[in-house]
Amino acid sequence: MPKASQLSNEEVSKILHLKFLGKTVKKISKLLNRSKSIIYRILTRKTPYEPNRRSGRPRVTVIRSDRRIQRMSSSQKMSIHEITRASRLQFSKNTVRRRIIKSGYAPPRKNGSQITTLKASH
Repeated sequence: MPKASQLSNEEVSKILHLKFLGKTVKKISKLLNRSKSIIYRILTRKTPYEPNRRSGRPRVTVIRSDRRIQRMSSSQKMSIHEITRASRLQFSKNTVRRRIIKSGYAPPRKNGSQITTLKASH
């Protein structure tokens, strides 16, 4: 079963405001089209509402290093192996390859063939 969308800060403030005005949990849930349990959870929470981080393995690269990899592959015409060696961070050739493919560029080949852009089906 998929998780419901997270509450925005606006929705949380609406819930708190409506409760301050004297509305019941049932009426608030109908007005905002949210479950009664999430409304009750927001109202009884002692700390401010902050959505939990999603679980999963953290990324090796950040957005800045992704852009750096894209720049090296497109403008400086570096191969995957050269980019891996030139980077200050340690990540694998597969990570570099994945970031290049995600950006839409294929790395240039050493034999002199032209750069081909990948299609969405790749």
